[in-house]
Amino acid sequence: MRVTRHKRQILLFLVAIIAPAGVLIGLGGRLLYQDRELSVKRSADQRHAAIDQLRRELITRLAALRLEEINRQIRSGPAGNSDNPAVLFAATLKGDTVVMPWEAGAHEYRGEFAERFQEGETLELGKKDYSAAATAYRAAISLGRNTVETMDARLHLARTLASAGNSVEANRLYLALLKDTTGTRDADGVGFRFYAADQLLNSGASTTEVKELVGREATSQKRLSLRELYMIRRLGPDADISARIEEQEQWLALSKDIVRIRTYIEAGAGWIPYGPEPWLVTVTPAQAASPRLVLAVSSNKIAPPGVTLHGPRHDSAEGEAVGDEIPGLRLAWSGNQLQERSGLPTGIWIAGLVLVLGMAVFGGYLLLRDVNRDLHVTEMRSQFVASVSHELKTPLTAIRMYAETLAMGRSRDENTRSEYLETIVNESERLARLVDNVLDFSKIEQGKKIYRLRPARIEDVAGAAVRAMQFPLAQAGFRLNFRAPDEMPMIEADPDAIQQAILNLLTNAMKYSGDAREIDLTIAAQKGAAVIQVKDRGLGLTPEEQKHIFDKFYRAPSHENRLIAGTGLGLTLVDHITKAHHGRVEVESAPGAGSTFSIIIPFPKEQPSIGVVRDRKEVRA
Repeated sequence: MRVTRHKRQILLFLVAIIAPAGVLIGLGGRLLYQDRELSVKRSADQRHAAIDQLRRELITRLAALRLEEINRQIRSGPAGNSDNPAVLFAATLKGDTVVMPWEAGAHEYRGEFAERFQEGETLELGKKDYSAAATAYRAAISLGRNTVETMDARLHLARTLASAGNSVEANRLYLALLKDTTGTRDADGVGFRFYAADQLLNSGASTTEVKELVGREATSQKRLSLRELYMIRRLGPDADISARIEEQEQWLALSKDIVRIRTYIEAGAGWIPYGPEPWLVTVTPAQAASPRLVLAVSSNKIAPPGVTLHGPRHDSAEGEAVGDEIPGLRLAWSGNQLQERSGLPTGIWIAGLVLVLGMAVFGGYLLLRDVNRDLHVTEMRSQFVASVSHELKTPLTAIRMYAETLAMGRSRDENTRSEYLETIVNESERLARLVDNVLDFSKIEQGKKIYRLRPARIEDVAGAAVRAMQFPLAQAGFRLNFRAPDEMPMIEADPDAIQQAILNLLTNAMKYSGDAREIDLTIAAQKGAAVIQVKDRGLGLTPEEQKHIFDKFYRAPSHENRLIAGTGLGLTLVDHITKAHHGRVEVESAPGAGSTFSIIIPFPKEQPSIGVVRDRKEVRA
């Protein structure tokens, strides 16, 4: 009969799993064959769609950059540095002339300042009267209307003092100019700090300050003129600014070619590729709030990920043209993500066939395993119902017996009646704890269990549990050793839940103590956490049993345990409560040597003051 049943299971497995898998494999092979014929067309369509998407994305990014730079020009002018690293240069266009950012501050000297300044130059260079020239320059300094005039006069004064032999005062003036942070430039686009650095380096004074300036300017992101870059290279031969010089030279070449570029832009092109990188250059339309703006953007930094942009001068003709919006620009993928596919090779088909068969067999195994597991869970639940019934029957029997005795008036004296009433109360509490365990487990299974955390003293919670267990322990002849420090830091906890966990551990210790009649309950603080430790001297657990004791409905399968009533939920609830308080449960045990269960709950980082109650927190488990 078993053989027949086994054959039926095999037949059912073949019909339910293998046959449908074979049909699916056949249909899959046919679909793969058809997909192979359509793969080239799909790849081509995908490539065209991706190119169109990249075109739109690139043009959208460039349009956003142009608008951003126009707004920045209105706010701070083109001389300011752009916040976007993709923007290489931005300069105003006046007629056919590009005004460089460093030329924006150039102006003509006028009025009494110009007279004193010209007088100083005549006395210094023509008559070599350095004392009178110094006086004229000092007068010009006091008449300066802005930083350009003041700093230019100071530079001439320092030069005059050096020629007169007063190198100390001259170097002091040069050093002050060297430390200028305004970035003021003369009419040639050279900052006065560079002239001062040149003079200090020639005189051999303040060499350290000059090197610091050169290093700072060589690595800064500020826009420097080509003359300033040349001076940095001469003042600091080790400064690596070749790329910046090359960039500035290309910018000057672009400014000379601006008429041709502007013609393309006015003819309808949005951007023009320029140079070997290439740069993407545009000219903004004139607006009432700002003049026209020449804008150069790095194609390498604006290109979408995985895309390289080529200009008309690129040797390779690969890639796809962007279109009339950016004439001459081509885009190419750096990877092979859009290469055309010619269908799946035969090896992959075979691998897919093996994979489907393997998944079918594995699915059958999982199905059988789940069925067996469900049967096991059903059996465990049946045992749980029987255990719960037995657990409920014991206190109910005691309550009924003592209640009937009292009702019939058979108690001999007042002490006996008090003892019976106390027994009824304690058995009721035992019954309530059992019902609470079952209800809490039901809420946990449904995901509706809520813990209300608030500051609590763990020693007070443990003391309440000890008082609740005092009568059951005394009736069973147990001695409970309770040790707790006088004062401990408070924890964030649900006192009722923690008390329930301690009661479950104490009840568990009573059940599995065997002939021993001593239990230890210890409260301590260790390594930033509160530790609740319950130790018995009873049956103990094997290492294999310790792996499963926190599983629901689990009871150690020993002969002694079968004789002890229980539901298999006590330690499951202890573990759940502890984890809801961000703690853990540890167990140390050996067969015949008893067990020690430790609940470890971390202290909060900030301890509440005594008498201060924080807002209560709810933790849904």
